[in-house]
Order: sequence, then C-alpha cells, then structure tokens
Amino acid sequence: MDKQRKLEFGAEEDQVVAKANQLIQGRHDFTTAEQRIFVSMIAKLDRDMETFPEQKIRIEDVCKPSGIDPSNLYRRVDEITDNLLDKKVSVRQNDDQGEETRFKKYNVFSMCEYERGSGTVTAKFNDDMAPFLLKLKERFTLYLVTVFLRLRSRYSTQIYERLKMRQDLRHLSLSVEDLRRQLSIENKYSKFSDLKRSVLEQAREELKEKADIYFTYRINRINNSPQSIDFFIHDNEPVIQEILDGNESMPDTLPGRRENGREEPGAGAEETARSGSPNVDAKGLFLSDRDQEEIRSLDQSQVEDLYEKAKRQVTREGEGGSSDVYLESMIASRMEKLWSESP
Repeated sequence: MDKQRKLEFGAEEDQVVAKANQLIQGRHDFTTAEQRIFVSMIAKLDRDMETFPEQKIRIEDVCKPSGIDPSNLYRRVDEITDNLLDKKVSVRQNDDQGEETRFKKYNVFSMCEYERGSGTVTAKFNDDMAPFLLKLKERFTLYLVTVFLRLRSRYSTQIYERLKMRQDLRHLSLSVEDLRRQLSIENKYSKFSDLKRSVLEQAREELKEKADIYFTYRINRINNSPQSIDFFIHDNEPVIQEILDGNESMPDTLPGRRENGREEPGAGAEETARSGSPNVDAKGLFLSDRDQEEIRSLDQSQVEDLYEKAKRQVTREGEGGSSDVYLESMIASRMEKLWSESP
C-alpha cells in the first residue's frame, strides 16, 4: 500500500477528530456553523470514556482557522444552539448480506446552551451517539480538526470526510445518485452542470487550497448522461508543510511520509463515456470494507495472495457465472470470508 504523510498521526489527541465510518456515511443537514461546533466537540472528547460529559467550546476557536469574524456567529448563536438540539443524523443500516435496508435516525445532542457574554457553547452528546464516537476499535476515520475548520463550504467538509475515509485507497467511486443522497441535495442542482460547478468544483478548489488532501475526479457517462464519479485522492504537500510549520506541537516528520505523490487519472475533471457494464474490481471491493488500521496492516502482496486464492476457489466451484462483474463480486465475497477465517 502507498504510505501517506498524515497530519493526524503525532498530533495531540484533542486536535484529532475520530468518527465511525457509519457516521461519516450518514445523512444530515447541518449548516457550516453547526458542523464546526459538532466536529469541535468531537475532538475534545476523551474517546476512552464510557459516557459523554458536558463540554464547552469557545466560539472564537471555532471561527479562527477559517478567518471568519466571530461576531457573525455570536449574533446567531442562540439560533444555532436551538438548531443543534434538534439536529439528527441518519445512519445506514445493512442486513447480513451487506445490503442497505434502512436509515436509523439519531438526535446528536441531548443538551445545548449558550450563556450570553461567555463566548462559549456548552453541549452534551446524546448517549445513542456513543457507538459512533467512543471506544472506536475498527472502521473509523481520523482527521485533524483544524483542517476541517479551515473549510467554509458544507459540501467541502462532507466530501473531505468521505475522502479521508478512503485516503489509504486513493480512490472513491460514487454514483451521482449516491452523491446527491449523501450530501442531502436530492432536490437541488437539477442540472448536473450546476452540481459540478457549485459542489464538485467548489470542493476541489477549496481542498486544494486549504486541506491536507485534495482530489481530482472523472465523470463517467452513459449516452452522455452522468452516471458516476471517480474521485482520486492525493496528498497536498504544500498545505501539510504549511500546517506543520504553523503548529509547534506537531512533529516535523510524520510516519510514512510520501515525498512525491503519484497523480491518478483525472487531473482536474475528466469525463468518460461508457456504454457497457461498470467495472468491478474484487480487490477494491474487499479493501473498501476495511478500516484504516486494517489497510495499513496489509501490504500489496498479501492482498494479491488473498485475491488469487479466492479466485481459484470461486473458479473451481463454478460460482463465477459468465459475467465479469459477477465473477469479481464473488471473488470479493470469498476474499472477505478468507480474511475473516485467517488467524
């Protein structure tokens, strides 16, 4: 696997956000200001706790990384705390076969208040949020809170989280329908050109300027109709160095520094017309279900060996059928089984 230079390794714990992947993939309609408070509260958590404490966040700290004037937030903070108390996240629930069956909704906060003149918001997470934020052992994602707070667009922040979840894989593929659903924009930007300009391009430019990773992308079309988007994830070395230079509490060198990032196809926005079946890669499917720690524990030769063993078994048992897509899907399932049975 490629090594990345990740800011979250070596940072102080209260600078790092840890979220279960299920939560990152969930749906919500947080405004940018609400997201900032939500994520800042997560970073302050002691993740070994059994239950959530009341927490305080200074409005100035939430605004400073992005250069926003805190007075704008002070004027709206009563409204924001009211809204936060009503906010829900919808988390995808799957059956035993991994098929999406429903979304389960959770209230995020059980208490939220602002004391006038204090400059701080006090809040407490709902206990139902514990599986997504406390004692995380697998399938979770880490990122630096100050990087998130630099971003001003709510679409940039949501896309950033999803790309961090896939940073080790360097690739994320989403159907246009799934992108709309995950960003809660099913009823906005009816023209794809508007979505591309206001969501994709805005996020691409902002991450390139401000985040530790950035993306290029490719739009896949069938009969000139956009069907899916391939995101290619790259280390943003100039921004990484800028953040390191401005933060004396972080080490100058990070584990697995990758000096020269390899550019994937799609520098900028590249469009591809497709008329056949979608490409399915068993190794990609298998890796997409691994968390960051599992991916780092695997090297390329292990994945290749697992793939070849699974392919031989599926072929020998005649489960592949005639479709390449079906064959690769069956191999991915067998890789999962072999992985779970390994010592």
